[in-house]
Amino acid sequence: MKKLSVAYAALMIAIGAYLAATPAEAANEVYTSALRCNNKADASSEFKKDRYVYFDTDSSRVRDGDRDKIKHIYGIAKGRSAQQICLFGKASKIGGTSGNADLGRKRAEKVAQEFEALGWPRSRIVIGTEGEAWGWMEDMLTSDAEADRRVLIRLSM
Repeated sequence: MKKLSVAYAALMIAIGAYLAATPAEAANEVYTSALRCNNKADASSEFKKDRYVYFDTDSSRVRDGDRDKIKHIYGIAKGRSAQQICLFGKASKIGGTSGNADLGRKRAEKVAQEFEALGWPRSRIVIGTEGEAWGWMEDMLTSDAEADRRVLIRLSM
């Protein structure tokens, strides 16, 4: 229990330091993969909103229920003349670091294929992997939370 309390305290300190050092409009633009979604501070709320598709443990298969979500996001992207759809895959801490980075990328690739099947051009899809959730806290956290098994979808101007 004490180890978890120390991990939680370290996490809160790190998040606070990150938020204090990062302008609000840029906070969700740059990811650990160093790829950028080309949004501007004055972008509409549809372009600033984070959307997620979740995955089963150790899987890159898009769930049937998420296909409707992807179709809805596609409609927004097309209707709002988005220039890019940015996809950032993530994995939980179960498994090895390298394998989790690969799994995050595979998940993003699978979501990209869904957008392509709907008609979105591959040349306008940005794919990145964030690997493990909270990878820098490797020894403290070893969960398999659904929130860590996901692809972040971000529309970009």
